[in-house]
Amino acid sequence: MLRFIINSILLSIVVAMTPQGARGFAQEAGDNQQAKAEALIREAIKARGGDVYLNTRSSVSRGNYTPFDKGVSTVPDSFVDYIIYPDRERTEFGKGSRRLVQVNSGKSGWVYEGVNNMIRDQTEEQVNRFQQVLYYDLDNLLRRGWQEPGAKLVYLGRREPWRNTFSEAVRLEYKDGGSATLHFDPRTKLPLMTEYKLVVDGAPTENQTRFFRWVEFEGRMVPTIIDYYRDGKQTARANFDSFSFNTEIPEKLFAKPSDVKEIK
Repeated sequence: MLRFIINSILLSIVVAMTPQGARGFAQEAGDNQQAKAEALIREAIKARGGDVYLNTRSSVSRGNYTPFDKGVSTVPDSFVDYIIYPDRERTEFGKGSRRLVQVNSGKSGWVYEGVNNMIRDQTEEQVNRFQQVLYYDLDNLLRRGWQEPGAKLVYLGRREPWRNTFSEAVRLEYKDGGSATLHFDPRTKLPLMTEYKLVVDGAPTENQTRFFRWVEFEGRMVPTIIDYYRDGKQTARANFDSFSFNTEIPEKLFAKPSDVKEIK
């Protein structure tokens, strides 16, 4: 009996070592990793509010935005951000002569600069930058990105995204070769950070978006502090004071005005 058991074990090892057995094992391992990654994404969606979160059509948020220069914070400015999902956004910074309005609708966009009192179309580079940022935006990754045709999820397990902070991570690989790594709190399953590459001024850059101070608004968990990093240095911080969801946002906010006097 013992020899039979030993021979059976040896036979199973030989089968696993054959090309067909190896392919089968690799396929099974890959499917298991995909399943674990999908389960983690679904847990994160549930933690953020489940169907309430997924059914968000629009949002309006207010707060303060602080740019960083060479890793050092500068003067913060107030902002209000209007979003109609999936790809329309209007962000207003400051007031009076310091006011800046940036609007994107799909593959087009315009800007109002209070300092020059002028309206202009966004450059091709600015529009492309918005498209890139939208592609790797956390909400897009959780709501749509991971289910894009040809997209693949890879379970990465335990990671240390920054010193003394540990996560459970997955990598989302798009069909076009782009990818993003998502880090989640092992306990709450809320996102800690996303990592992705962007092309800035014609050069590839390593980017991180870190999420802090999660608060519930209207049945949805949202980060009220977001830190942005590029190539290892912090570039900005967004500090949110309020959110409202599924409110009616006037279409005229996204239409390019024919005259600066139309800017409200």
